[in-house]
Amino acid sequence: MKALEGIRVLDFSQVHGASFATMLLADFGAEVIKVEKPESGDLLRSLAPKIDGYSAYHAYLNRGKKSIALDLKTEEGKNVIRELVRDVDVVCENFRCGTMEKLGLGYEVLSAINPKLVYATLTGYGRFGQKKERACFDNTAQAASSMLDMTGYGGGAPITMGAQLGNLYGGMHLALGIVLAVINVRKGGEGQRVDVSAADSLFSVLEDGMVDIEFNGHQHIRNGNMSQAIAPYDTYATRDGFVSIGVSTDEQWEKFCRALGLEELLGDPRYATNSLRGEHYLDGGLRDKIEAITQKMTKFEIEEILSARKIPCGSVCTAREAMDSEQLKHRQMVIAVPDPVVGEVKMPGIVAKLSATPGSVSKPAPRLGEDNEEILATIRRDAE
Repeated sequence: MKALEGIRVLDFSQVHGASFATMLLADFGAEVIKVEKPESGDLLRSLAPKIDGYSAYHAYLNRGKKSIALDLKTEEGKNVIRELVRDVDVVCENFRCGTMEKLGLGYEVLSAINPKLVYATLTGYGRFGQKKERACFDNTAQAASSMLDMTGYGGGAPITMGAQLGNLYGGMHLALGIVLAVINVRKGGEGQRVDVSAADSLFSVLEDGMVDIEFNGHQHIRNGNMSQAIAPYDTYATRDGFVSIGVSTDEQWEKFCRALGLEELLGDPRYATNSLRGEHYLDGGLRDKIEAITQKMTKFEIEEILSARKIPCGSVCTAREAMDSEQLKHRQMVIAVPDPVVGEVKMPGIVAKLSATPGSVSKPAPRLGEDNEEILATIRRDAE
């Protein structure tokens, strides 16, 4: 049995963030019914990467779900939703703030039908505040949260993250909020709103950024892959790519120098402590001296040497190298899901490993409207 079996979710989510949240719920047993436009479905179905015209993006984020195709601009479509909401635990959506209200399917309407309903939304800026109705993509959420300003190299332009972290963090917070609200209902409480903002989610993970400016008056400076608190903590060129290394203590520093043949650095007073190494990392030539050694070696060779001495070190893997790594295979983080359209789609596995109630992918992503007959039949049976 999975942890969320018996939880029923009516999912209006489009594209990424909220779809990621409901995918997590489906992985752990929730019945997720995805509501889509009859003609085109979720926009995600048209987005790359594709396999013979079929969106692998959609196959990943909508795995384990059902699909019902409804025109929510018609009274017939709205009536189906009003009937379904009587017997679901959660409604989830990520439309622009106010869209569901204009359709007559907002929280006040649906919670009046089902007072135990958990109504969850993920938007760029949340459901209140001056920006609540503004359109938002992941890059604009990164900009508003200051995450974008913190990323890149000093003197250069800000750089967006390699992944859509606003959607991913927002989706994780949304899934957490849904589970917490459902637990409250199961303990005898009433339903409620769950309101998550992608920009809020990114702002919450600024770590020392807010503390530093609030208490020390320091404006964050973009420092690329370096750390303001630890040195060496950086990414270095190798013969075949790059390697990331972190040295946080003086004991690690000594092991690091001896492992890479940099013993002469141990006698240099500029590098005697972590704070001094940070102070002289660039102007004292420390970075250049380290990279002069790493460039003569391969990234995996360096990783093995330093890891054997318990020094944090990781080869900068390409996507293919990560997929083929023994560690991710051991963790079952690359799974192949059978698919009725393209036969099989490889995708990331399930991160949270529960020993008693583990998650799994129960079925591939649905074809548009493939569950209409089954879901509408339940309404007819309930009516009888």
